[in-house]
Amino acid sequence: MQKFFLWSLISIVAIAPLPLGSNRPLGWSLLSLEVGVLLWLWALHHIWTGQRLSVPVRRVRVPLVFFAITCVWVLIQLLPGIPFGLAHPAWTEVSNFFGEEVPGRITVDPDWTATILMRWLSYAGVFWLSLQLCRDPVAATAALKAFVFVGAAYALYGLIALLGAGDTILFYDKWTGKGSLSSTFVNRNSYATFAGLGLISTVALIAVVSRKRSSQARKMRDRIFEFLSQSFSKNIWLYLGFFLITSALLLTGSRAGALSTAAATILLVWQLARGGKKNSDFQASRAALVLIVGGIVVVSGGVLGDRFAAGGDPQRLEVYQQTFDAFEDHAVLGSGLGSFPEIFPLYRRDGTLRQAFVEKTHNAYLENMLELGLPAAAFLFLALSGLILVCWRGGIERARNRHFALLGVSASVLVGLHSLVDFSLQIPAVTVSYMYLMGIAAAQSFSSRKR
Repeated sequence: MQKFFLWSLISIVAIAPLPLGSNRPLGWSLLSLEVGVLLWLWALHHIWTGQRLSVPVRRVRVPLVFFAITCVWVLIQLLPGIPFGLAHPAWTEVSNFFGEEVPGRITVDPDWTATILMRWLSYAGVFWLSLQLCRDPVAATAALKAFVFVGAAYALYGLIALLGAGDTILFYDKWTGKGSLSSTFVNRNSYATFAGLGLISTVALIAVVSRKRSSQARKMRDRIFEFLSQSFSKNIWLYLGFFLITSALLLTGSRAGALSTAAATILLVWQLARGGKKNSDFQASRAALVLIVGGIVVVSGGVLGDRFAAGGDPQRLEVYQQTFDAFEDHAVLGSGLGSFPEIFPLYRRDGTLRQAFVEKTHNAYLENMLELGLPAAAFLFLALSGLILVCWRGGIERARNRHFALLGVSASVLVGLHSLVDFSLQIPAVTVSYMYLMGIAAAQSFSSRKR
């Protein structure tokens, strides 16, 4: 049954990017339904068999409590007829318009707030299942290898769609981001985050398979021959996946995605190199990755280079400033989870954005602070920080399988940096993948000697 649950979870994560990143009502509804059903089946199985949790709640209780507090606050934002004058003033205007009393709420968009909360709970479900199902190192390795395969498959499709299928998304002609790779995602930046997660997962696996052999070769020529004949040939699928994902990432033209992935990869390799014994296979694998990246940049780096040459978007700073103005009026209670598109027009100034429709802030931290209020947003950030701390401590304390914990830290750096200038974590498939990897990392962050 453990294998059934694990591969069911892998299937959910693998399918999530397919319907436009699950960023459409049908996609995120099916995703939430699948996670909910699998979570119920897993819980019923545990109750029926009387098994203990693979990872006790106390191991991750602090992040879970912080996340639960945030979810409770979102439920409070949804309460109709909330007393003490806490309701948003917009509901008074709605009552005046219709000429009858409309129950006020803190959130200005209850339907969207409830939808986002549903998606949050599905992400939490993916993390919990991954945490419990990947405590065994064999299961964790299988789950990570599966994710690398999925990432390579979507990268291959993206390359075919861009170069051989007339720049399409599934069966549709692209309506945005033409000339850049986005695989099954609409936004190239969102796919860049997903590809980055696949890339650092591939690097983690390449590092661990390289460390399994301790080369006795003395001469550089013998080391290279041994690496090519043994490590490289036996794990060529990993290097092929690295090649495909890196090529796809560069062809997205996402500057923030490429820089965030580079920072996360450098951190991961540095952390892995710090611990454990050095051997020529690991050094040779790093050299091989550098050569592959160099070749890919020469062949596929033109799109990314053009994006860097084009400079930044001057409207971003204007959006940030006006969003901060809105935050100052909603600093405590928030305007409601997911309410940014309704709140932002009220704070527009005379400028380039006066007639534009702005749906995202392109800064996840600022948008969450506006929608949740500073106290609830702080609890959300603390919940994620708690998970990162668990992985960081695991990477320091563990002697074996530490690459899983270090992968969790690097994945968090990737999405954390990219969230400063974009909204990738608001795409369900990206967040599901991140929570899946964090579940694996957290499950392997505790020593097997500790009960």
